[in-house]
Amino acid sequence: MFTKISLAVVTSLLFSACEDDPKNTNNNNDQELITTVTLQLVSETDTVKATFKDLDGSGGNNPTIETLLLKANKTYKGSISLFDESKNPVLNIAEEVKEEGNVHQLFYEAKGSVAGKITVSNFDKDANNLPLGLTFDLATSNETATVSGFFNVILSHYDGTAKNGTDKSNETDVDIDFPVTVSP
Repeated sequence: MFTKISLAVVTSLLFSACEDDPKNTNNNNDQELITTVTLQLVSETDTVKATFKDLDGSGGNNPTIETLLLKANKTYKGSISLFDESKNPVLNIAEEVKEEGNVHQLFYEAKGSVAGKITVSNFDKDANNLPLGLTFDLATSNETATVSGFFNVILSHYDGTAKNGTDKSNETDVDIDFPVTVSP
């Protein structure tokens, strides 16, 4: 069920980051493709990892997307990795996002039955001391039954608008709904 829903949502995913393309108005950078996004969450007792992968980019084969399997009443240290695996060697797009932190910000939102049961905070900062989101803290509520939903990840690119640390931009480099389960 999650796969069908996720794939429908993912079809709207923009894989291009900072590209020289009519859809992207930032023409100061070479074309980049984000083919792989990995979330890693580490608590005192376990490590959780989920990867979105679409090696041929938007419009080709369906992507693969893994489910985040979280434990209730836990605090995790989170990080996100962004890669272009169509290149050899593989390009680490997260490095570019960090270098250009003043025009990028990651947003995370729990949706569906997990809304309000997952809290994200304590983001790393850009050079202007605004949230960047390559690293963060994630806390789950104390659930007595398993709940499922989606964990939305958006990478906003600010081109022509000022980043204020709270509002998403009109330009999205990544928009993925990871299926997520929180269990006791």
